Amino acid sequence: MEVEVDGQLYTGSSVVKVTVQESEPLTKQLGYPLHFGATGEAAYVELPGNRYLFALLGGGPSNSGPQTNAVNIFEDRLPQRGIERFAVLSTSRFKTEIPESQYPLLVTFTDLTDPTTVKVVDPENLAATFGPGVSLKRLTLEITDEPVTEGKIEQFGFMGVLKKQGTLSGLVMADKNHPEPVNYLTSKAFKLGGKK
Repeated sequence: MEVEVDGQLYTGSSVVKVTVQESEPLTKQLGYPLHFGATGEAAYVELPGNRYLFALLGGGPSNSGPQTNAVNIFEDRLPQRGIERFAVLSTSRFKTEIPESQYPLLVTFTDLTDPTTVKVVDPENLAATFGPGVSLKRLTLEITDEPVTEGKIEQFGFMGVLKKQGTLSGLVMADKNHPEPVNYLTSKAFKLGGKK
């Protein structure tokens, strides 16, 4: 992830490991031929003034998420169906800019210790959230064999509170006063699998 602030480039990245295997026979009969898992953390960029931009693991387009992002984005380079697609991905070193239609949900916090201060960030207008001179340059997806990112997201105080209250807003049922989907995101939008 690359963000420009007054002509200076700031970057952040994260490595997420995705596992795919064929489902058990009964699960296949129910229409789920593959079983997915993922381990890793949301990417973020630290900006001047102790401000952060997070690219979440969940909350983006309905067909997105760590388990399917690479298939969706590299679709034209992969076999048409099945586990073979993931076998090709696992040995590839594909890299590309993520098309805007596949962008993950971008958020920031006005108080990094309080998950209820979450703000959705418009990727086309970072200046509206962070001020003049701030813009998103690109989001990139790369297939790599680098180690999975672990232990970085836990430094933010909102994670401890989020784990206790369940969702960013603390709400578990739909509330007409807080209809925005971001209010109902859980810690899994920031961290999947790995050490608790």
